[in-house]
Amino acid sequence: MNLREIITDAIKYPISDTRKFLIFCALIILMSLSTVLPSYGLKDSTIALILSLVTFIVLFVVLGYSVEVLKGGIEGDETLPDFDYVKQFIIGIKAMILDIIYFIIPAVIVIIIASATGLFSSFTEIVNVGINSLANETTNVTTIIAAVPKSTMNTFTNALSVTIVAAIILFIIFSLLSFTALVRFAKFESGTEGLRFMEILKDMKNIGFIKIIITLIVIYIIALAMVFVIGLIGLIPYVGVFIGIFVGVPFVVLFLYRSIGLLYADAY
Repeated sequence: MNLREIITDAIKYPISDTRKFLIFCALIILMSLSTVLPSYGLKDSTIALILSLVTFIVLFVVLGYSVEVLKGGIEGDETLPDFDYVKQFIIGIKAMILDIIYFIIPAVIVIIIASATGLFSSFTEIVNVGINSLANETTNVTTIIAAVPKSTMNTFTNALSVTIVAAIILFIIFSLLSFTALVRFAKFESGTEGLRFMEILKDMKNIGFIKIIITLIVIYIIALAMVFVIGLIGLIPYVGVFIGIFVGVPFVVLFLYRSIGLLYADAY
């Protein structure tokens, strides 16, 4: 499918089955109660604990259902999948573990780079200088910074720049890999498939790296525009937040996962 067809299909998809869409909306509301209700004055600790537990459980169900939406996009299903809460809860846990694995790797690499470039040691030295200055009752920020040796400041600045650039590059690379890994997991219903790096790269090559990047950029720009509209709706007193969460957030989630599923359908 081309980009226009993917976007058009994904926008229509959430309301392909009104009943299932409303159930998904209800799940999103349940998942959000622990953060929304306190803003309306709820302070009971017992209720807050129960709501947090509900959020934790429903989060995995929502994630698992989203993975099945992804699978439906790959396989060309026209309507929302059926609900199987236990199955989708398990799928959600597996999907979360897969995501964590893919973002632990770049995190570890970034830590190694930061350490190797002297970011941690120079930062520690800067902090020590600041503490000593404060102990000597020096509170002027300019004076404290001036007390830091130029070599230390240069090391810190250079190390920070290198680390940030490396982090951005690694985040982009592993985000693309994690998307494809999640797609393989959804397609084959196997976490092992999501870790087969050579097959993941092969799938990306079949689709086209440029097509994947451009499509994801467009998808996320549209999603951000939707989120902006949801934010405006949320400004409506009392009911705005619930309207935004009940309709807007579920729509955006289904739009994103459907779009990604359709994008990767060409790999299979």
